[in-house]
Amino acid sequence: MRYKSTNEHNNKLSITIYNDDFGLVKEERLLVSQEACEEIQYLDVAKKIETDSIIVAGVPVLELNYDYDLVSKAKLLEKYLDKTIYVFDKKTKEKLSIRLLSVSDGIIGERTDTKEIVINPEGELVLPSLPEGLIAKPALLWKVPKSSLDQQINVSYLTKGISWDANYVLNLQESDFQLTGWVAINNQSGAAFENAELKLIAGEVNRVEEIKLLEPDYHYKEGIVYSESEPSFEEKSFADHHMYTLNRPVTIKDEQEKQINFLNVADGAYRKFYEVNRYSEKPYIKVEIENSKENNLEIPLPKGKVKVYQEDSDALLEFVGEDSLPHTAKKQPISLNLGKAFDILCDSLEKDSYEEEGIEYLEYEYQIHNQKDAAAPIKIEHRIHERSWKMVESSHEYEKMDSSTINFHLDVEADGSAVITFKYAVDRNVYVKRKTT
Repeated sequence: MRYKSTNEHNNKLSITIYNDDFGLVKEERLLVSQEACEEIQYLDVAKKIETDSIIVAGVPVLELNYDYDLVSKAKLLEKYLDKTIYVFDKKTKEKLSIRLLSVSDGIIGERTDTKEIVINPEGELVLPSLPEGLIAKPALLWKVPKSSLDQQINVSYLTKGISWDANYVLNLQESDFQLTGWVAINNQSGAAFENAELKLIAGEVNRVEEIKLLEPDYHYKEGIVYSESEPSFEEKSFADHHMYTLNRPVTIKDEQEKQINFLNVADGAYRKFYEVNRYSEKPYIKVEIENSKENNLEIPLPKGKVKVYQEDSDALLEFVGEDSLPHTAKKQPISLNLGKAFDILCDSLEKDSYEEEGIEYLEYEYQIHNQKDAAAPIKIEHRIHERSWKMVESSHEYEKMDSSTINFHLDVEADGSAVITFKYAVDRNVYVKRKTT
Protein backbone atom coordinates (compact mmCIF):
# COMPACT_ATOMS: atom_id res chain seq x y z
CA MET A 1 0.00 0.00 0.00
CA ARG A 2 1.12 3.56 -0.79
CA TYR A 3 0.56 6.28 1.82
CA LYS A 4 0.25 9.89 0.66
CA SER A 5 1.52 12.70 2.86
CA THR A 6 0.70 16.33 2.00
CA ASN A 7 1.38 19.68 3.63
CA GLU A 8 -1.98 19.29 5.40
CA HIS A 9 -0.13 16.88 7.70
CA ASN A 10 2.40 19.55 8.71
CA ASN A 11 2.73 20.24 12.41
CA LYS A 12 5.54 22.73 11.77
CA LEU A 13 7.10 24.31 8.71
CA SER A 14 10.15 26.56 8.60
CA ILE A 15 12.34 27.90 5.84
CA THR A 16 15.77 29.52 5.97
CA ILE A 17 16.55 31.62 2.89
CA TYR A 18 20.06 32.50 1.76
CA ASN A 19 21.22 35.36 -0.45
CA ASP A 20 22.39 33.08 -3.24
CA ASP A 21 19.08 31.78 -4.65
CA PHE A 22 18.47 28.79 -2.39
CA GLY A 23 16.74 27.90 0.84
CA LEU A 24 16.57 25.19 3.49
CA VAL A 25 13.08 23.76 4.09
CA LYS A 26 12.31 21.95 7.37
CA GLU A 27 9.01 20.17 8.01
CA GLU A 28 7.46 18.14 10.82
CA ARG A 29 4.62 15.90 9.63
CA LEU A 30 2.41 13.37 11.37
CA LEU A 31 1.94 10.06 9.51
CA VAL A 32 -1.02 7.88 10.57
CA SER A 33 -2.17 4.73 8.75
CA GLN A 34 -3.68 1.62 10.30
CA GLU A 35 -3.01 -0.35 7.13
CA ALA A 36 0.49 -1.65 6.50
CA CYS A 37 2.40 0.61 4.07
CA GLU A 38 5.54 -0.10 2.10
CA GLU A 39 5.62 3.18 0.14
CA ILE A 40 5.23 6.78 1.25
CA GLN A 41 4.50 9.45 -1.35
CA TYR A 42 5.72 12.71 0.19
CA LEU A 43 3.94 15.51 -1.66
CA ASP A 44 4.09 19.34 -1.78
CA VAL A 45 7.85 19.57 -2.10
CA ALA A 46 9.58 22.26 -4.14
CA LYS A 47 10.06 21.54 -7.84
CA LYS A 48 13.66 22.76 -7.60
CA ILE A 49 14.54 20.49 -4.68
CA GLU A 50 18.15 19.30 -4.42
CA THR A 51 17.62 15.57 -3.98
CA ASP A 52 21.12 14.97 -2.60
CA SER A 53 20.30 17.24 0.36
CA ILE A 54 17.27 15.36 1.73
CA ILE A 55 17.37 14.32 5.41
CA VAL A 56 14.59 12.12 6.83
CA ALA A 57 14.22 11.31 10.54
CA GLY A 58 11.45 9.28 12.15
CA VAL A 59 10.96 6.53 9.58
CA PRO A 60 13.52 4.11 8.05
CA VAL A 61 13.89 4.76 4.31
CA LEU A 62 15.17 1.88 2.17
CA GLU A 63 14.99 3.69 -1.16
CA LEU A 64 14.25 7.28 -2.15
CA ASN A 65 13.00 8.47 -5.54
CA TYR A 66 12.04 11.90 -6.78
CA ASP A 67 9.12 11.80 -9.22
CA TYR A 68 8.71 14.89 -11.37
CA ASP A 69 7.15 13.56 -14.61
CA LEU A 70 4.33 16.08 -14.33
CA VAL A 71 1.08 16.13 -16.26
CA SER A 72 1.03 18.15 -19.52
CA LYS A 73 -0.98 17.88 -22.72
CA ALA A 74 1.97 16.65 -24.76
CA LYS A 75 3.02 14.04 -22.18
CA LEU A 76 -0.54 12.81 -21.74
CA LEU A 77 -1.07 12.30 -25.46
CA GLU A 78 2.30 10.56 -25.85
CA LYS A 79 1.24 8.09 -23.14
CA TYR A 80 -1.85 7.21 -25.21
CA LEU A 81 -0.13 6.47 -28.51
CA ASP A 82 -1.65 3.31 -30.05
CA LYS A 83 -4.43 3.41 -27.46
CA THR A 84 -8.09 4.36 -27.71
CA ILE A 85 -9.23 7.86 -26.87
CA TYR A 86 -12.45 9.76 -27.51
CA VAL A 87 -13.39 13.01 -29.25
CA PHE A 88 -16.53 14.61 -27.82
CA ASP A 89 -18.54 16.92 -30.08
CA LYS A 90 -20.32 19.47 -27.86
CA LYS A 91 -22.81 20.37 -30.59
CA THR A 92 -24.02 16.87 -31.50
CA LYS A 93 -23.23 15.37 -28.08
CA GLU A 94 -21.62 12.44 -29.89
CA LYS A 95 -18.44 10.72 -28.81
CA LEU A 96 -16.07 9.47 -31.51
CA SER A 97 -13.72 6.60 -30.62
CA ILE A 98 -10.27 6.72 -32.26
CA ARG A 99 -6.94 4.91 -31.94
CA LEU A 100 -4.23 7.55 -31.45
CA LEU A 101 -1.51 7.20 -34.13
CA SER A 102 0.58 10.38 -33.88
CA VAL A 103 0.85 13.63 -31.87
CA SER A 104 4.07 15.03 -33.36
CA ASP A 105 2.40 17.36 -35.90
CA GLY A 106 -1.20 17.65 -34.78
CA ILE A 107 -3.43 14.72 -33.82
CA ILE A 108 -3.75 11.78 -36.21
CA GLY A 109 -6.06 8.88 -35.35
CA GLU A 110 -7.88 5.89 -36.76
CA ARG A 111 -11.60 5.54 -36.22
CA THR A 112 -12.28 2.30 -34.35
CA ASP A 113 -15.55 1.71 -36.23
CA THR A 114 -14.68 2.51 -39.89
CA LYS A 115 -10.84 2.37 -39.75
CA GLU A 116 -10.78 5.75 -41.51
CA ILE A 117 -7.89 8.11 -40.70
CA VAL A 118 -8.85 11.43 -39.08
CA ILE A 119 -6.51 14.43 -38.77
CA ASN A 120 -7.02 17.03 -36.05
CA PRO A 121 -10.60 16.02 -35.30
CA GLU A 122 -12.78 18.83 -33.95
CA GLY A 123 -14.06 18.39 -30.44
CA GLU A 124 -12.92 17.81 -26.88
CA LEU A 125 -10.38 15.06 -26.29
CA VAL A 126 -11.43 12.62 -23.56
CA LEU A 127 -8.82 10.31 -22.01
CA PRO A 128 -9.88 7.29 -19.96
CA SER A 129 -7.59 7.84 -16.93
CA LEU A 130 -4.27 9.32 -15.80
CA PRO A 131 -1.51 7.06 -17.14
CA GLU A 132 0.82 5.33 -14.73
CA GLY A 133 3.88 7.42 -13.94
CA LEU A 134 2.42 10.86 -14.53
CA ILE A 135 1.70 12.96 -11.46
CA ALA A 136 0.03 16.32 -10.92
CA LYS A 137 2.90 17.73 -8.83
CA PRO A 138 6.41 16.62 -7.87
CA ALA A 139 6.75 14.11 -5.04
CA LEU A 140 9.29 12.13 -3.06
CA LEU A 141 8.62 8.39 -3.12
CA TRP A 142 10.11 6.37 -0.28
CA LYS A 143 10.36 2.60 0.01
CA VAL A 144 9.96 1.74 3.72
CA PRO A 145 9.68 -1.51 5.73
CA LYS A 146 6.06 -2.69 5.52
CA SER A 147 4.23 -1.58 8.64
CA SER A 148 1.45 0.64 9.91
CA LEU A 149 2.22 4.31 10.57
CA ASP A 150 1.68 6.40 13.67
CA GLN A 151 4.67 8.70 14.06
CA GLN A 152 6.01 12.17 13.57
CA ILE A 153 8.74 12.58 10.97
CA ASN A 154 11.19 15.40 10.32
CA VAL A 155 12.22 16.16 6.76
CA SER A 156 14.62 18.81 5.54
CA TYR A 157 15.99 19.63 2.10
CA LEU A 158 17.62 22.39 0.10
CA THR A 159 15.81 23.97 -2.82
CA LYS A 160 16.94 26.41 -5.47
CA GLY A 161 14.75 29.18 -6.81
CA ILE A 162 14.12 31.15 -3.62
CA SER A 163 16.18 34.16 -2.60
CA TRP A 164 16.13 37.36 -0.62
CA ASP A 165 17.73 40.76 -0.81
CA ALA A 166 17.59 43.84 1.33
CA ASN A 167 16.57 47.20 -0.05
CA TYR A 168 16.69 50.52 1.74
CA VAL A 169 14.99 53.91 1.49
CA LEU A 170 17.04 56.83 2.81
CA ASN A 171 15.38 60.22 3.29
CA LEU A 172 17.96 62.98 3.70
CA GLN A 173 16.59 65.92 5.66
CA GLU A 174 18.38 69.19 6.36
CA SER A 175 20.32 67.95 9.37
CA ASP A 176 19.32 64.30 9.85
CA PHE A 177 17.98 61.25 8.01
CA GLN A 178 15.32 58.54 8.09
CA LEU A 179 16.33 55.03 7.00
CA THR A 180 13.85 52.24 6.28
CA GLY A 181 14.93 48.71 5.39
CA TRP A 182 12.91 46.04 3.59
CA VAL A 183 13.45 42.34 2.99
CA ALA A 184 12.50 41.40 -0.58
CA ILE A 185 11.79 37.67 -0.99
CA ASN A 186 11.42 36.09 -4.44
CA ASN A 187 9.98 32.57 -4.53
CA GLN A 188 10.39 30.67 -7.81
CA SER A 189 10.99 27.29 -6.15
CA GLY A 190 7.77 25.68 -7.32
CA ALA A 191 6.29 25.35 -3.82
CA ALA A 192 4.21 27.52 -1.51
CA PHE A 193 5.13 27.83 2.16
CA GLU A 194 2.06 28.34 4.35
CA ASN A 195 2.39 29.80 7.85
CA ALA A 196 6.12 29.13 7.91
CA GLU A 197 8.75 30.20 10.39
CA LEU A 198 11.11 32.43 8.40
CA LYS A 199 14.84 32.92 8.85
CA LEU A 200 17.21 34.81 6.57
CA ILE A 201 20.97 34.28 6.38
CA ALA A 202 23.12 37.25 5.33
CA GLY A 203 26.59 36.35 4.12
CA GLU A 204 28.36 34.30 1.49
CA VAL A 205 27.94 30.54 1.94
CA ASN A 206 30.24 28.43 -0.23
CA ARG A 207 28.38 26.27 -2.75
CA VAL A 208 29.73 23.81 -5.33
CA GLU A 209 28.26 24.68 -8.72
CA GLU A 210 27.97 21.99 -11.36
CA ILE A 211 28.69 23.03 -14.94
CA LYS A 212 26.11 21.95 -17.45
CA LEU A 213 3.16 39.30 -2.52
CA LEU A 214 1.29 39.42 0.86
CA GLU A 215 1.24 43.24 0.94
CA PRO A 216 3.42 44.85 3.66
CA ASP A 217 1.90 47.26 6.15
CA TYR A 218 2.93 50.65 4.80
CA HIS A 219 1.73 54.01 3.56
CA TYR A 220 3.11 56.24 0.85
CA LYS A 221 4.51 59.75 1.07
CA GLU A 222 5.70 61.20 -2.20
CA GLY A 223 6.94 57.86 -3.51
CA ILE A 224 8.75 56.71 -0.37
CA VAL A 225 7.59 53.68 1.62
CA TYR A 226 7.55 54.01 5.40
CA SER A 227 6.60 51.33 7.89
CA GLU A 228 4.33 52.26 10.74
CA SER A 229 5.22 49.22 12.82
CA GLU A 230 8.29 48.25 14.77
CA PRO A 231 10.87 46.13 12.90
CA SER A 232 9.76 42.50 12.99
CA PHE A 233 13.10 40.67 12.63
CA GLU A 234 15.50 39.63 15.39
CA GLU A 235 19.16 39.65 14.34
CA LYS A 236 21.79 37.27 15.72
CA SER A 237 25.28 36.17 14.70
CA PHE A 238 25.37 32.62 13.37
CA ALA A 239 28.33 30.57 12.05
CA ASP A 240 30.30 33.56 10.72
CA HIS A 241 27.15 34.99 9.13
CA HIS A 242 24.13 36.92 10.40
CA MET A 243 20.67 35.43 10.86
CA TYR A 244 17.43 37.41 10.84
CA THR A 245 14.39 35.66 12.34
CA LEU A 246 10.87 36.93 11.69
CA ASN A 247 8.83 37.12 14.90
CA ARG A 248 5.62 35.80 13.29
CA PRO A 249 4.60 33.09 10.79
CA VAL A 250 4.50 34.11 7.15
CA THR A 251 3.01 32.70 3.95
CA ILE A 252 5.18 32.83 0.83
CA LYS A 253 3.28 31.78 -2.28
CA ASP A 254 4.93 30.23 -5.31
CA GLU A 255 5.96 32.80 -7.95
CA GLN A 256 5.49 35.62 -5.44
CA GLU A 257 7.63 38.59 -4.51
CA LYS A 258 7.11 39.74 -0.93
CA GLN A 259 8.50 42.67 1.05
CA ILE A 260 8.73 42.73 4.84
CA ASN A 261 9.95 45.67 6.90
CA PHE A 262 13.01 44.98 9.06
CA LEU A 263 14.57 48.36 9.86
CA ASN A 264 13.38 51.83 10.89
CA VAL A 265 15.90 54.48 11.95
CA ALA A 266 15.08 58.15 12.49
CA ASP A 267 16.96 61.28 13.58
CA GLY A 268 20.36 60.00 12.56
CA ALA A 269 23.18 62.31 11.45
CA TYR A 270 24.93 62.12 8.10
CA ARG A 271 27.76 63.84 6.27
CA LYS A 272 27.55 64.98 2.66
CA PHE A 273 30.63 66.00 0.67
CA TYR A 274 32.11 65.99 -2.83
CA GLU A 275 34.94 63.61 -3.68
CA VAL A 276 37.65 64.36 -6.24
CA ASN A 277 40.52 62.27 -7.60
CA ARG A 278 43.19 62.96 -10.22
CA TYR A 279 40.89 61.80 -13.05
CA SER A 280 37.79 63.79 -12.01
CA GLU A 281 36.14 66.47 -14.11
CA LYS A 282 33.05 66.48 -11.90
CA PRO A 283 33.21 65.40 -8.25
CA TYR A 284 31.22 62.47 -6.90
CA ILE A 285 28.38 63.29 -4.49
CA LYS A 286 29.07 61.23 -1.37
CA VAL A 287 27.01 60.54 1.74
CA GLU A 288 28.54 58.91 4.82
CA ILE A 289 26.68 57.64 7.87
CA GLU A 290 28.32 56.41 11.05
CA ASN A 291 27.00 52.98 12.00
CA SER A 292 27.06 53.73 15.73
CA LYS A 293 24.76 53.73 18.77
CA GLU A 294 25.08 57.50 18.94
CA ASN A 295 23.60 57.56 15.43
CA ASN A 296 20.76 55.15 16.36
CA LEU A 297 22.47 52.30 14.48
CA GLU A 298 25.45 50.03 15.36
CA ILE A 299 23.80 47.07 13.64
CA PRO A 300 24.92 44.69 10.87
CA LEU A 301 23.24 45.61 7.59
CA PRO A 302 22.73 42.99 4.85
CA LYS A 303 23.74 43.93 1.34
CA GLY A 304 21.17 45.68 -0.82
CA LYS A 305 20.26 48.69 -2.90
CA VAL A 306 19.77 52.08 -1.24
CA LYS A 307 17.43 54.60 -2.86
CA VAL A 308 17.94 58.16 -1.62
CA TYR A 309 15.37 60.98 -1.50
CA GLN A 310 15.53 64.62 -0.47
CA GLU A 311 13.02 67.45 -0.13
CA ASP A 312 13.01 70.18 -2.78
CA SER A 313 12.12 73.85 -2.29
CA ASP A 314 8.42 72.95 -2.43
CA ALA A 315 8.85 70.51 0.48
CA LEU A 316 8.26 67.59 -1.90
CA LEU A 317 10.50 64.52 -1.83
CA GLU A 318 12.57 63.92 -4.96
CA PHE A 319 14.78 60.97 -5.93
CA VAL A 320 18.45 62.04 -5.85
CA GLY A 321 20.33 58.79 -6.48
CA GLU A 322 20.98 55.22 -5.42
CA ASP A 323 23.90 52.95 -4.64
CA SER A 324 24.62 49.37 -3.62
CA LEU A 325 25.40 48.68 0.02
CA PRO A 326 27.69 45.67 0.65
CA HIS A 327 27.29 43.48 3.74
CA THR A 328 28.15 46.01 6.43
CA ALA A 329 29.24 44.97 9.90
CA LYS A 330 28.18 46.99 12.92
CA LYS A 331 30.43 50.00 13.53
CA GLN A 332 31.47 49.87 9.85
CA PRO A 333 30.44 53.19 8.22
CA ILE A 334 27.90 53.42 5.41
CA SER A 335 29.29 55.15 2.31
CA LEU A 336 27.06 55.97 -0.68
CA ASN A 337 27.82 57.45 -4.09
CA LEU A 338 24.84 59.41 -5.44
CA GLY A 339 26.27 60.53 -8.78
CA LYS A 340 28.21 63.59 -9.98
CA ALA A 341 27.73 67.23 -9.00
CA PHE A 342 26.49 69.59 -11.72
CA ASP A 343 27.82 72.93 -10.41
CA ILE A 344 31.30 71.95 -9.25
CA LEU A 345 34.21 71.72 -11.67
CA CYS A 346 37.56 70.18 -10.87
CA ASP A 347 40.83 69.73 -12.66
CA SER A 348 44.13 68.11 -11.75
CA LEU A 349 47.46 68.19 -13.45
CA GLU A 350 51.05 67.23 -12.91
CA LYS A 351 52.68 70.67 -12.86
CA ASP A 352 56.29 69.62 -12.79
CA SER A 353 58.55 66.60 -12.66
CA TYR A 354 62.35 66.58 -12.43
CA GLU A 355 65.19 64.49 -10.97
CA GLU A 356 68.25 65.43 -8.94
CA GLU A 357 70.85 62.88 -7.79
CA GLY A 358 68.45 59.97 -8.02
CA ILE A 359 65.60 61.82 -6.30
CA GLU A 360 62.58 62.51 -8.50
CA TYR A 361 60.35 65.44 -7.56
CA LEU A 362 56.67 65.50 -8.63
CA GLU A 363 54.41 68.52 -8.21
CA TYR A 364 50.61 68.30 -8.53
CA GLU A 365 47.85 70.89 -8.59
CA TYR A 366 44.10 70.53 -8.06
CA GLN A 367 41.71 73.34 -9.04
CA ILE A 368 38.18 73.34 -7.61
CA HIS A 369 35.51 75.76 -8.90
CA ASN A 370 32.30 75.89 -6.89
CA GLN A 371 29.45 77.51 -8.83
CA LYS A 372 26.85 76.60 -6.21
CA ASP A 373 25.21 79.24 -4.03
CA ALA A 374 26.40 77.39 -0.92
CA ALA A 375 29.79 76.33 0.36
CA ALA A 376 30.92 72.89 -0.82
CA PRO A 377 32.86 70.46 1.43
CA ILE A 378 35.50 68.81 -0.78
CA LYS A 379 37.53 65.66 -0.26
CA ILE A 380 40.52 65.13 -2.59
CA GLU A 381 41.80 61.57 -2.71
CA HIS A 382 45.21 61.40 -4.36
CA ARG A 383 46.97 58.08 -4.95
CA ILE A 384 50.74 57.84 -5.14
CA HIS A 385 51.91 54.77 -7.03
CA GLU A 386 55.64 55.06 -6.23
CA ARG A 387 56.95 52.86 -3.42
CA SER A 388 59.30 55.22 -1.55
CA TRP A 389 58.10 58.80 -1.32
CA LYS A 390 58.17 61.75 1.06
CA MET A 391 56.11 64.95 1.06
CA VAL A 392 58.26 68.03 0.45
CA GLU A 393 55.67 70.82 0.61
CA SER A 394 51.89 71.24 0.54
CA SER A 395 49.56 74.25 0.37
CA HIS A 396 47.00 72.49 2.60
CA GLU A 397 47.07 70.00 5.44
CA TYR A 398 46.62 66.42 4.33
CA GLU A 399 45.88 63.04 5.90
CA LYS A 400 47.95 59.99 5.03
CA MET A 401 45.46 57.11 4.78
CA ASP A 402 47.95 54.37 3.84
CA SER A 403 51.28 54.00 2.03
CA SER A 404 49.79 55.11 -1.30
CA THR A 405 46.85 57.42 -0.47
CA ILE A 406 46.62 60.96 0.87
CA ASN A 407 43.42 62.93 1.45
CA PHE A 408 42.79 66.66 1.55
CA HIS A 409 39.66 68.12 3.17
CA LEU A 410 38.56 71.69 2.54
CA ASP A 411 35.47 73.86 2.13
CA VAL A 412 35.17 75.89 -1.07
CA GLU A 413 33.00 78.96 -0.56
CA ALA A 414 29.90 79.67 -2.64
CA ASP A 415 30.75 80.84 -6.17
CA GLY A 416 34.41 80.50 -5.25
CA SER A 417 37.51 78.57 -6.20
CA ALA A 418 40.40 76.86 -4.47
CA VAL A 419 43.81 75.67 -5.62
CA ILE A 420 45.67 72.87 -3.82
CA THR A 421 49.31 72.22 -4.65
CA PHE A 422 51.81 69.77 -3.22
CA LYS A 423 55.18 68.29 -4.10
CA TYR A 424 56.69 65.01 -3.03
CA ALA A 425 60.01 63.30 -3.62
CA VAL A 426 60.56 59.74 -4.79
CA ASP A 427 63.90 58.09 -4.01
CA ARG A 428 64.89 56.18 -7.15
CA ASN A 429 68.00 54.89 -5.39
CA VAL A 430 65.85 52.57 -3.29
CA TYR A 431 65.59 49.07 -4.73
CA VAL A 432 64.66 45.62 -3.58
CA LYS A 433 67.52 43.15 -3.58
CA ARG A 434 66.38 39.74 -4.64
CA LYS A 435 67.41 36.79 -2.60
CA THR A 436 69.80 34.55 -4.53
CA THR A 437 70.30 30.86 -4.00
